Amino acid sequence: MTHPLADMPDRPPGRGPSGTAATGEPSLSMQQRTVLERLITRLVALTSQQNAEVWACVKHDLGLKGDSPLLACHFSAAEASLNQRLAAAQDNHHHRQTLAQLSDLLGQGNNR
Repeated sequence: MTHPLADMPDRPPGRGPSGTAATGEPSLSMQQRTVLERLITRLVALTSQQNAEVWACVKHDLGLKGDSPLLACHFSAAEASLNQRLAAAQDNHHHRQTLAQLSDLLGQGNNR
């Protein structure tokens, strides 16, 4: 059995306890939520952002207001947004590692 992380809310922002939003549209399924949460966890590990900040960025990318629920119909766009942010964060992380390695090498030899 899985348990929510201590700093994670028990549901994404805007999701009601009934599983549907006030608009009648279905909320994210557990599988969809899990996919998004895994992407967010990976993104948080590579950046200085926090979970709530990433959720807010996703909603902003989708053009949703802060209090609007993330619905099942938003899943594909939310996943694409997170994948794009994750790819950029991975590239940035790789570049930082390369720069650190090159900086270490500067003191080891003739660097004219």
